Amino acid sequence: MRVKLVGYSIYMVLSIMISLTIAAIPAIFFFAFIVQNFTVFVNTIWPFNLIHEFVLTNPITSYWIPPFAIQYWWLLILFVPLGLICYGIFLGVLLGMFKLSRKGIPFLKDGYYTSDSEAWLLYEYFEIYYVLFPYFAGFFTVFLDTKPRHQAFGCKIGKNTVVGNGRLFNPERTIIGDNCFFGYDAIMSGHVYESGKLYLKTVKLGNNVTVGANAVILPGCDIGDNVIVGANTVVPKNTVIPPNTIWVHGKAIPRKPKGEAEILHQPIGGPVASFDEEDEADTPENGERL
Repeated sequence: MRVKLVGYSIYMVLSIMISLTIAAIPAIFFFAFIVQNFTVFVNTIWPFNLIHEFVLTNPITSYWIPPFAIQYWWLLILFVPLGLICYGIFLGVLLGMFKLSRKGIPFLKDGYYTSDSEAWLLYEYFEIYYVLFPYFAGFFTVFLDTKPRHQAFGCKIGKNTVVGNGRLFNPERTIIGDNCFFGYDAIMSGHVYESGKLYLKTVKLGNNVTVGANAVILPGCDIGDNVIVGANTVVPKNTVIPPNTIWVHGKAIPRKPKGEAEILHQPIGGPVASFDEEDEADTPENGERL
């Protein structure tokens, strides 16, 4: 077991280094190409050629602007967007390399794994690529640390779903329906550590689900359609929340139409909740305040 772990450790380190190197090559070559050709190319386009000619012929600008700046005039003017394009090329290739490298680490099936097994470290190695990518993304983290990044690493996310500042710990074990919304620092996790064991299981959200700020949804949970998960609440592992309910105080409460909770927490969409007489009797008169 120790030999295999050492092998996987070496593979992980080398794959990250090789991925960074390969991702940098096209970005560097593209940047070198635009340094040599960009200003010449732009000067063939109207009205950029007229502006550059004015800079060359005007005695004031030609005196105060150094020859180097005039030679690479448009490159210097547009350096920031061109640099971001090169950086975007680097990130695109790096994302592909990280996804490819991840396939070299075994994917663990759902279940329990003890701390003395190799599976514990293999799980960490498998997730390291997903965790590392935002650190290299830098400026683009604003865009890539949300829905696109999660989907790129295997998360299934429906239409019109806003992950925003929510946190998905295990995208490959996460399924989210349409029209869902995550509040600030809401967490969906496909793993949990307990009593010296690692537990892994896919977590699912239905359609039109709102997850409140700082809520935590643990592995194995299956949340139905039109559910509101209250802020600062915890959904224990393997919990099944029925549709058209509000999860708060450790229980699912039927959503009472036009109740106080319904007014305070408007659903994103979906059908209006329906109740039988037993549900109606168990529902607080003014709804449940979250």
